[in-house]
Amino acid sequence: MKSLLQIVEILGSLMIDHYGDKVKGLVIGGEAIESLDERKPLLFLALLDKVHKISFYAREEIFEYFIKKVESSDIYLEYVKRYGQRPLIYGIIIDPIEVSFHNPVVLYLLIKGKVIFDKNKIIEKEKTQLISNVVPIGSVIKIGEINKGDVIDL
Repeated sequence: MKSLLQIVEILGSLMIDHYGDKVKGLVIGGEAIESLDERKPLLFLALLDKVHKISFYAREEIFEYFIKKVESSDIYLEYVKRYGQRPLIYGIIIDPIEVSFHNPVVLYLLIKGKVIFDKNKIIEKEKTQLISNVVPIGSVIKIGEINKGDVIDL
């Protein structure tokens, strides 16, 4: 697990070095974190200011740019030699205003993920709001009692 977390550390540092104050938060989660198995998929959520007008496809290209930069590191090469594949790191880049949209993957990461950087406490504030409305039941997240046809605000 150590080498995967070191790769994540390099990835986060590269993003912060490149974007500076525009990086508002970083969260990791997924099977790799829950099972402590670095061969499993890891989800990497980056809150990046002013990306709400950029398509999700272009955001994935941004994330892949940083993965390519990490590929030259010794830790990355050691991981590939050990497991015979690149680390299963899946990146999600969202704008801080999009955190409140409660996309299911983002919701999962906010509740079950590990915050590794939270500049303006955006993630902490959203997490605090969610705790009162959301109940994790194993791998399922119960958002509340909703009757058919009801419209609710989260």
